[in-house]
Amino acid sequence: MQPLCHDDDSSALLQFKESFVMSKNACIHPFAYPKMASWKLEGDNRDCCSWDGVECDEDTGHVIGLDLSNSCLYGSLVSNSSLFGLVQLQSLNLAYNNFSFSQIPSAFSHLSKLTYLNLSKSFFSGEIPPKFSELYKLSSLDLSYNPMLHLRSLKGLVQNLTNLRDLRLSYVQISSPVPEILSN
Repeated sequence: MQPLCHDDDSSALLQFKESFVMSKNACIHPFAYPKMASWKLEGDNRDCCSWDGVECDEDTGHVIGLDLSNSCLYGSLVSNSSLFGLVQLQSLNLAYNNFSFSQIPSAFSHLSKLTYLNLSKSFFSGEIPPKFSELYKLSSLDLSYNPMLHLRSLKGLVQNLTNLRDLRLSYVQISSPVPEILSN
């Protein structure tokens, strides 16, 4: 039998849910819907591993995947967000939401087990945090279609990401040349 979701993971997810407005007006894609609307700790819904968009490790019950793409989220993603307490996360998809041109928090570096991160088309702005280069396990990073995002050093971002196989930066402002490390 698969273990239930950890209480601290459930709490972190519910706090994350409460930090955003879920509105059809924030929906970017026609098939979008507020995935977190059904997240509740009551009745048959007590196990967060069964919640829409949540994936848990079959052995430990920790949340390892979160797909909240096209979830009609509106609001700022802040550094003290409970999201960054989900330290077992390996896959995170927040694409196609409206983070109201907030900056991408450097606290993403707390999610050191991430192999997949998608923040595309999510209305982020400012500089891509240099701490992204500390996400050593990343194999896929998509920050595309955030035209208000700026990357000062492409080399600084990728030089430590030796597992990176898929990097998407279309429509992101990049003010440095393409490093040789990416030309192979």
